[in-house]
Amino acid sequence: MRTIKDKGFLILSTLVCLLPIAIYLLMFDQLPEQMIQHWGPGNTPTWTMPREFAVWVLPLFLAVIHVLVVIFALNSESSKRAASAKMRSFFAWFTPILSVFINIAILLANLDEIFNIGLVAFAFVGMTLIIIGNYLPTTRQNYFIGIRTPWTLKNVDVWTRTHRLGGKLCVLGGITLLLGAALPMSDNGLVVFVLAIVCVIAIIPTAYSYVIYKKT
Repeated sequence: MRTIKDKGFLILSTLVCLLPIAIYLLMFDQLPEQMIQHWGPGNTPTWTMPREFAVWVLPLFLAVIHVLVVIFALNSESSKRAASAKMRSFFAWFTPILSVFINIAILLANLDEIFNIGLVAFAFVGMTLIIIGNYLPTTRQNYFIGIRTPWTLKNVDVWTRTHRLGGKLCVLGGITLLLGAALPMSDNGLVVFVLAIVCVIAIIPTAYSYVIYKKT
């Protein structure tokens, strides 16, 4: 990091990543001996870990990822040229917020068997897509972040128009995910639902960038 302010942010945001450890330790005696770390279809546990390790592993892993992203990605010159300050700030805080969110969800799911962590995860992804969709149109042409097709990288107007469409689709996809998380669906139906949204967000902007590039 280059400034005292940057170092202060890195320390604070990393502590936020590690905050779930304190929460786990405060409730350590209430945690099961084997903590569930992964769930399959039907909210069925597929992987557990002794609580002595579980309280440390995920927060520490996400903290390391966060530090690497901030130092080597978000502070690179290409990143600064590519994204607005608001978008870089969003990505800088994304992993700390994710750490708090996902660890609290895991904690609640281990303390309450009827807690549906899958639906909570889909809701979180939906909110993330809405936020990204609002920032995506502000992304400048670059090789680092955004909808980087051969056609958007060759033409600034194609880049701009494609990212406007991509932003709208991300917002629409996020809202659809939030609504879908509240609807009763089978496990297979939920998977198809999510894959359909991902395909729409990924394929339509790519095809659109090709079409408008050919028209220019």
